[in-house]
Amino acid sequence: MSLITYLTRIHFADRVLEDALSSEMERHGLRHPLVITDSDATQGDGLDRLHAALPSAPPTASHVAGGVPPGEDLSRALDTFEQAGCDGVIGFGGLAALTLARIAASDRVPVITIPTCTETVGLGPIDPALSARPGRKVALPVAILCDATLTTSADPQATAAAGMDTLCQCLECFLGTAFNPPADGMALDGLRRAALCLEKAVHDGQDLSARRELLAAALNAGLASEKGHGGIAAAAHGLEAIARARRGVLHGALLPEVLAFNAPAVHDRLGLVRMVLGLPANADPGERLVALARRIGLPRRLSDIGIEEHMLSRAAQGAAADPANRTNPRHATGRDYERIMRAVL
Repeated sequence: MSLITYLTRIHFADRVLEDALSSEMERHGLRHPLVITDSDATQGDGLDRLHAALPSAPPTASHVAGGVPPGEDLSRALDTFEQAGCDGVIGFGGLAALTLARIAASDRVPVITIPTCTETVGLGPIDPALSARPGRKVALPVAILCDATLTTSADPQATAAAGMDTLCQCLECFLGTAFNPPADGMALDGLRRAALCLEKAVHDGQDLSARRELLAAALNAGLASEKGHGGIAAAAHGLEAIARARRGVLHGALLPEVLAFNAPAVHDRLGLVRMVLGLPANADPGERLVALARRIGLPRRLSDIGIEEHMLSRAAQGAAADPANRTNPRHATGRDYERIMRAVL
């Protein structure tokens, strides 16, 4: 078992769910946690394994994230937490479960996150559409259990979207202009891992080595996100709020236009991106990554998933106001985002 103590306690190993959960609960005094899951948690035998690993099974309180507006989802989770007298939170699943778990815990009780896909491990900023009610914070997990064997049941579409989200997080963290050398190193390593193994994981979900590499890339993305994200994330957030698309589905379509917009501000950093992608000095990293997105089945155009022209103005304003836009390498207005979106409609 490998324990990483960077920002928090991170266990990264196959079958680490069974090895570390009970000890981390004891360490942090969790005897009666609220277990928050989502649709990603229902794939495979993950929930059965979670219940078996809990010191007292079945869990005494549970909540399934998603299916209702974020504010209502949080209210329901908090009602369950209070009524059951819980003393902590466990987030088990994908983005919805881990984000809601961090918000529900706030800075009041411990939260442990256990990802079952590779779009997040429970670190970094969250989509404003999922943010907590006023007065609540987004908790830093006291422990994160990264177990690649929990991710092998994710279907190809979910794997493609989650993996491209992770890849773009790493890319944008590195290209950001804030001075943060440790984050740069983690972002480049995550980009390398994701680019090398994403296609393998999509085409063979049981390739545990590829799944492990994707999970490592997601961990890198979460740790590096202290530096901030950029225009791909901001534009995707704006569009996802309207189209209800899964996180990462739109990244392949948005990537070339956002990179082209940012090019004047990041040209001096693209050499290292080319190096980790194994590209020659004159190659376009955007073309390489867009080709990867096509091979794993992500949409080429926004209209491929039903986004229409009349939606773009509202989405673009949301992108401009998104926190990820504040750390984009080049200042982008709502008009800039609308132009980017129209170019890939």
